[in-house]
Amino acid sequence: MKKVHKLGLASFAIALGAVVLSACTANFCSVKEKSRLLFALEPGVSRYYDSEAEANAAKNESEYYSYPVIQQVDGTNVWQLVEKDGSSYTKSNALNDVISAAQKANLVVPSAEYFARFDREVLNFALNNARAVEHKEYATVSAADVEHVLKEYGYLKYFGSSMKKDEAVDTLWVEFDRITSELEFEMKVEHVANSDFIAIYKSTLENAINNSRACITSVDGEYGAYGQDKIPVKIDSKSWGYAWGRGGAVIEGLVVYPVSCLVDAIAYGFAGYNPANFVNGVPQILALLFATIIVRLFIFLVSFKSTMTQQKMTQLQPELAKIQAKYPNSNTNPAQKQRLAQEQMALYRKHKVNPLSSLLVLVIQFPIFIGVWGAMTGNAVLSTGSFLGLNLSTSVWDALTKSNKVWSGGWWTALVLFLLMAVAQFLAMKVPQWIQKRKAKKVARLGKNPAQQQQNRTMNIVSLVMLIMIIFMGFTLPAAMGFYWFVGALVSLAQSLITNAIFSRKRK
Repeated sequence: MKKVHKLGLASFAIALGAVVLSACTANFCSVKEKSRLLFALEPGVSRYYDSEAEANAAKNESEYYSYPVIQQVDGTNVWQLVEKDGSSYTKSNALNDVISAAQKANLVVPSAEYFARFDREVLNFALNNARAVEHKEYATVSAADVEHVLKEYGYLKYFGSSMKKDEAVDTLWVEFDRITSELEFEMKVEHVANSDFIAIYKSTLENAINNSRACITSVDGEYGAYGQDKIPVKIDSKSWGYAWGRGGAVIEGLVVYPVSCLVDAIAYGFAGYNPANFVNGVPQILALLFATIIVRLFIFLVSFKSTMTQQKMTQLQPELAKIQAKYPNSNTNPAQKQRLAQEQMALYRKHKVNPLSSLLVLVIQFPIFIGVWGAMTGNAVLSTGSFLGLNLSTSVWDALTKSNKVWSGGWWTALVLFLLMAVAQFLAMKVPQWIQKRKAKKVARLGKNPAQQQQNRTMNIVSLVMLIMIIFMGFTLPAAMGFYWFVGALVSLAQSLITNAIFSRKRK
């Protein structure tokens, strides 16, 4: 197989592994929280004002609204202004994405009147729920009332209950489907959304919220920054029992939830138990730092014996090289291959080394790393606030390419973070190799071993591809995970240096 083909296969395998790894742990978001995320992403196309004059003034003061819809909401004294600039709606980028996808599929897009009517139906439904829950009449509704009601109950646009096995179960899209069906009968066919448009609408928004996993918290509150208005979403606290009921349960219960609670405890401690202090992002960064060190220290202690065994195997490389030199054709000659294996095993037994110990390390570390990654990506606190102008829930790529001001603090912070993360990851991967290479230089080579040389070339290719993929993934990570990756790489580098120093001193 050609080297380029091997490189391509290795790249594909690593990319696939990264995708699988990111989805290995369960999403902790409840149906209600997904509904809130949906409403934050797509809250409709309207803003509300206390009078027609205010609505017109807002329209005239803006460069947008080239095709505005201004009318009074039935049963209230507020006026509705649909924010539209040509074919785009300025309040909902998510809806614009849906419309763009529909246009590419040559589907008919509903009219602005349809979306305006949908918003009014959602408002009336939210008002009715507010009256029932808050025991308030809302006889005269102001723009401030509308803002409050939509903030608290607007998510019901996407939420509802359905009966399954004689039991009410929370379900997405129940109220949305009801309003859609009513408008199909009440409005002219050229205005309404057809079934194909609705299908694209749902799939686009569901894909968007499936990427949002930050719903793990031990304290009720508003977290994150979603939609183009960057608004926080109410997230309910989760119990340990809830964690055991998610996904495979074992990793979620044993690792994901405890690590997330550890991050919460540290972050709230540094914030003085005041959520307002999360705005500057410092408590979150400190929580990432200390939680990563604590978890890595735990893993280091648990796997210390196996790690030291690996170091012994590294120290045996001179002896292994001599044995390999005796059998230069072991990759093609079965007899030489068998004798090589026998002498290697004899060397391992002599020095009481178990070559399978590296597998034991992986068995211990891999589930923990998956769980820690799930805890970090799912932690609600880490999706909140900003650090040096960089929103912690914004990906590094978006911060670099979609910043309104190229020279803004967030842009520079994202660039510096990415460079630090790439350099730290490079050193974490290469320093152990450099140490081993330096030791190997002291070995007198008795001859060339094609099998060993091929193995070394393959390892170098895999390491290079992994480094490229990791750096590429760094662009797509939320800023908080970028900080976590950076800290994790530094801890791994320190662990390699400390382990090597301990073993070298012990050997002397």
